[in-house]
Amino acid sequence: MKHKMVGILGGMGPHSTIRLFEHIVDKTPAEREQDHLRILIDNRPQIPDRTAFILGKGSSPVPMLQESAQLLERWGAALIAIPCNTAHFFWEDIQVVVQIPVLNMIELVAKTVSEVAAGRVLLLATTGTVRSGLYPRYLPADQLILPDEDTQQNIMNIIYGPEGVKQRGPLPAHEKQLELIIQKFRGEQPAAVIAGCTEIELALGETAAGLPVIKPLEVLATEVVSRALSP
Repeated sequence: MKHKMVGILGGMGPHSTIRLFEHIVDKTPAEREQDHLRILIDNRPQIPDRTAFILGKGSSPVPMLQESAQLLERWGAALIAIPCNTAHFFWEDIQVVVQIPVLNMIELVAKTVSEVAAGRVLLLATTGTVRSGLYPRYLPADQLILPDEDTQQNIMNIIYGPEGVKQRGPLPAHEKQLELIIQKFRGEQPAAVIAGCTEIELALGETAAGLPVIKPLEVLATEVVSRALSP
């Protein structure tokens, strides 16, 4: 059976793009090298920062996002995956310029939450994702636990700071810092944690502070493989 060619609109950031690629390879039921999927990656770190634009402090990422999606389509991709939570704020702008499906990672995560978490979930994400109301588009707002302003700034430092994941890649110190943040919210009795930024996902294990971690990149990779192998 001929597999569908997969396009990854990446670079936001590069570590997250690599991790999605790894997850797709790991989840593909291949008996030999030739059974793996053909994957086209446009790793484009030059795309303007999504959070900065949402907060009114930077240029729009939409032109480059659209350009990369169209490039992947011209290269022959049959579907597109985007390994960045905040970029999904612009999902409709991307989908409208291509004829192939652009998978909606946030929508997929919302379905996963409904399957694995009976109760409220703690969202750890960029300030852009939080303030844009991206996750409440797909999950009931009262199901989400959102960090207070000071904690949110700490999360941004873990992602963007000089020693953050975007600069240094995931380090053991990042996981410890996130565990402490999650522990602060145990009194609100979350049923799970959404690693709502791919850099957060890179830094956390399958569980954190005793709670299951829902990882969007893993959810996305599962859908990519399913779509690419389907008739």
